[in-house]
Amino acid sequence: MANSSFDALSRVLRALQTYQVPYMLVGAFSSNAYGYPRSTNDADIVIQYQVGLLETVCAWLGDDFKLDPQAGFELKTGTIRNIMTYIPTKFEIEFFRLGADEHDQERFARRRQLALPELQIEAVIPTAEDVVIQKLRWQRDKDIADVRTVISIQSERLDWPYIQQWTQKHGTIELLNRLRSELGI
Repeated sequence: MANSSFDALSRVLRALQTYQVPYMLVGAFSSNAYGYPRSTNDADIVIQYQVGLLETVCAWLGDDFKLDPQAGFELKTGTIRNIMTYIPTKFEIEFFRLGADEHDQERFARRRQLALPELQIEAVIPTAEDVVIQKLRWQRDKDIADVRTVISIQSERLDWPYIQQWTQKHGTIELLNRLRSELGI
């Protein structure tokens, strides 16, 4: 991903902070914070949605950003999202609306601020445990690879009872146990 896309994401995060929007940077950027960096073609942000907010943020960011006026439904996550594009690089920033899902609410409440050197900003991201839990729910190949990396690096610091509680609820505990066994953890 070009540095200008990193800069664009940093600008978006600063705008959210300026407007005091409760948010959480998720996806590859959150798993990269706890594991080995991998490239990505977009950024995912969970927000507490307010009508007109994204239009205001986009206007504040300027003409290099375009907000798709049509909200969409994301099948894999079961959430409503809006897409903002950084026009110079076509980098997409997906804004997922915080829903009523019990774990989504819990991980949003547990989120933490962390310095992200590649973005040259402190951003709000989920905990390592919640990255593992959520990516196990999605079960895409890249998500499973992210889980392996996060577990490998963070295993001694992870709250395993918390992870096991949620993976039991989500029906992903067998997958978690298989990955831990394969990793020797």
